[in-house]
Amino acid sequence: MRWRIFTGAGLALFLVSPFVLLGLGGPDVQTSADAEASPKPLIAIVVAALAGLLLTRLVPPHLPVIAPADAAHRPALTRQAVGLVGIALLLPAIVLTADPGVWYGLVKLVLFFGGAWLLLRRWPTDWRGGAAHRRALPARWRWLGPVPALLAWAYLLYYSPIAGTEDLSGYREFHRAFLLAAMSLTFVTASLAEEIFYRMLLQTRLEALLGRWPAIVATALLFAAMHVHRIGDGPLWEMIAIMVVWNGGFGLVAGYLWARYRNIWSIFALHTAVNSLPLLPLFFE
Repeated sequence: MRWRIFTGAGLALFLVSPFVLLGLGGPDVQTSADAEASPKPLIAIVVAALAGLLLTRLVPPHLPVIAPADAAHRPALTRQAVGLVGIALLLPAIVLTADPGVWYGLVKLVLFFGGAWLLLRRWPTDWRGGAAHRRALPARWRWLGPVPALLAWAYLLYYSPIAGTEDLSGYREFHRAFLLAAMSLTFVTASLAEEIFYRMLLQTRLEALLGRWPAIVATALLFAAMHVHRIGDGPLWEMIAIMVVWNGGFGLVAGYLWARYRNIWSIFALHTAVNSLPLLPLFFE
């Protein structure tokens, strides 16, 4: 019952936050910490997320879900999940107290790969529920199922009439080689590291322990909290609402894609699109 209450409260937070942003900051949202990035229409963010979630649910209508962890595996899985949640909370705590600056990416890699590896070795288990769920999914849906959601989400967010016009003038002063190197580094530290940690490791265990939607909501909120560096760029409540709507909304879409299809490549593609699609036109000018 308490996890249903948590899930309901979390989803209510996702529903309320766009209205908070609309009241505090207007119809546009500064989604990037880069000074060169232009704001993005709030309606595009919300509609793209809703379309991604809806298409993930409907394509196809019925798929097997992960089996709950049995009593023999629950103690070790619980220790692993609690430890992974601790790592997820440690990163924003470090950012708030120490501000690692240019070392942020390295700190993230050490925690998400090194810390998680040590934790899973400390409390090992032979639970293979995630792999069993993946094998139970028809291969055609595992690979083709995510495509409609990914395409609709990307179109609505970046190319549709509601997406507005991306102002790339601030990025044009950078050499294309520099931008490509920055995008490659971001791919490793964000697309790979974050999705392996939050979705493949953490969410999968929470799903086996708590159920699908409590796990998705909890992981999405922890993912949003990782972007706590936004606090300080504006009013506190506005920054929290931005993290929930933009980063948390992305976490909901990525989490649901992972829960339904167990295709990590689709999640990598989703995360890479967030960081790369806005800059892609620069390479064709």
